Amino acid sequence: IANPENAHIDTSDFEEKLRAKISDLQGGSDEEIYECVYNQVFRRTNVAPPKPGDNDLLCRYLTPIKFLRFVDSRLLNFPLATQFADPWECSIPEDYNDAIVGILETLNLSISGWTTYVRTRASEWNVSCWTRLENYFDDHLMWSAYAGGIDGVGITVRYRDLRALLEQAARELDMAGQLQSGLVNYETLSLLPFNKHAMFRNENEVRFAFRNFQLGATSISVDKIFD
Repeated sequence: IANPENAHIDTSDFEEKLRAKISDLQGGSDEEIYECVYNQVFRRTNVAPPKPGDNDLLCRYLTPIKFLRFVDSRLLNFPLATQFADPWECSIPEDYNDAIVGILETLNLSISGWTTYVRTRASEWNVSCWTRLENYFDDHLMWSAYAGGIDGVGITVRYRDLRALLEQAARELDMAGQLQSGLVNYETLSLLPFNKHAMFRNENEVRFAFRNFQLGATSISVDKIFD
């Protein structure tokens, strides 16, 4: 389950509208139907994530090797959402996906084909993950999980400063010329890259994301900040 807190959503209205949309595509290819279905559920979950305060301090945990690479390059990595260890990254919320699977089965459409399509669309997102620090204390487990232990490094920046710089770069990299940023949502629905399972809530995560033109993993220079 991508987020158990989001379970038991009433999808009856969504299903009714989705069936009507699919009926308009009679004779269309599987790919066209999958695209129609995906766009409908994306509209349902396309809710802007809550924002941190402009002066909130963000931390990026790095192993010693990654830190040395960062010092040399001043590049911030934006991997694809599908490159993260969590297989639920940018997935369709469970109740909506169950409703979709039920409809697709009645149409004798491939469920594995739908799953592959969703995974492909998830690979459109490039995401950078940060931790919001509160009261100058962070979680000891973050150092173990992401910085390789006590020899790791945490680099910090104000949310306002990082967002302003990345917004400029996103104008050229994002499909709509727009950077998405905000707090990861562990309880209710937000834009797909900002939904995570409640088991990750202690990460207190802030993300920056954009939808690419099939660029693959990419990097953005942050030399203007970390000079």
